Amino acid sequence: MTENLELRTFQVGGIHAELRELHMSDDLEGMIEGTPYLHRRFRIMQLEKQLAGPQGMYVHDLDRIRADAAARVDTWLPRARVHARLSAPWRPDGMTEPGHSELSVVWFQQAGEDPFGRLAEIVRPLDWTALARFEAASD
Repeated sequence: MTENLELRTFQVGGIHAELRELHMSDDLEGMIEGTPYLHRRFRIMQLEKQLAGPQGMYVHDLDRIRADAAARVDTWLPRARVHARLSAPWRPDGMTEPGHSELSVVWFQQAGEDPFGRLAEIVRPLDWTALARFEAASD
């Protein structure tokens, strides 16, 4: 059996980025009780805390999730939470250090949906240069 060691490549704006990791989890796992409103509020708090850290993260439809929470929408978020980590050789202007840039993308989807196709749709219009974080090479 031959292994295919090539990584999937995605177009992010004008940058070709490689998928380094894709993790899907059941976003309701371990939840004993609650409401769709509280679930959204809890996710918003978690995601905003992560976004306040170093750049390099994009949460798809965060404004819609916030609006749904404000309107107290009574339907649950899609059950699957997906986190993808992409990397590219792009470096910011003036950066001479060796390294690469990374972008994490988070979204919610139904469990049966294709996460790779959904990722391609989400990242195509994004601006890698505005969202990605540069990681200097470590020795």
